[in-house]
Amino acid sequence: MKNKLFKYILLIPALVLIASTTIYPLMRSFWISLHDWDLKESLTIGPFVGIDNYVRAFSDSQFWNSILVTLIFTVSTVLITLALSIAVALLLSKEKRHLSFLRAVLIIPFAMSPALVGYSWRFMLNPDYGLFDKIIGFFIPPLADIVWLGTPQTAMIALVSVVVWIWLPFMSLMFISGLMGVPREVFEAAQVDGASSFQTLFRITIPMLRPIILIASILMVMFTLKAFDPIVTLTQGGPGDSTEVLNFFIYKTGFRFFDMGYSSALGYILAMITVGFVIIYMRRLAKGDDWN
Repeated sequence: MKNKLFKYILLIPALVLIASTTIYPLMRSFWISLHDWDLKESLTIGPFVGIDNYVRAFSDSQFWNSILVTLIFTVSTVLITLALSIAVALLLSKEKRHLSFLRAVLIIPFAMSPALVGYSWRFMLNPDYGLFDKIIGFFIPPLADIVWLGTPQTAMIALVSVVVWIWLPFMSLMFISGLMGVPREVFEAAQVDGASSFQTLFRITIPMLRPIILIASILMVMFTLKAFDPIVTLTQGGPGDSTEVLNFFIYKTGFRFFDMGYSSALGYILAMITVGFVIIYMRRLAKGDDWN
């Protein structure tokens, strides 16, 4: 009996830490979201307004713009990252000595600070002295005079490129692990049967990678929805509000305009969107091989 009680006693410090750093802030922010609190006018929480802040969001044009930008940003980033990750995995999953070194080097971009990556890309895309701008202009002359962060379309392309560059190594390593775990006999049998490389890829490799693709999709959607550092350091939500994703809109509402109640409500809306995506994906994952 004492031993059973002792193991629960050992859990108390961890439970206190979780409660103080996670549960309490979540409950406090939800309580704030039910109030009208303008930090410029008062340091104390404002009057209770119920779900008015949540209702306000759905009549706010800036909120809907951030939803659209978030959708474009998330879909583009997830699809491009997954496609490139699979391509990199196919190249680096072979059992060769020099590829082991390349797989080790692959993790370097993922190990860098997202804020540092954002500032670096901002510097390298500068039209006057940026390295990336000069390289792109050299190989594709029509793009030589483009100010990459100066138009909505090119700024979104730059932002997506940064986030893809950050997460590509991690996702590639996931797919490399999956491919190296597939029995070689499967591919040898396909080769004996006369299957082309294209048929092998789409009828054998990708179907066998489906569970990993689904897990990678879940992770990428979550990572992209909460992306913040690259946006702050690269585009600041601009030009205009063309790259103002919901995460950045929440930050701007709370820490630039100091509308804490509305900002907290927006944060919970983003959390509900994220949880909704995860639930849908997890239900698909739980179905196993039933993909219809």
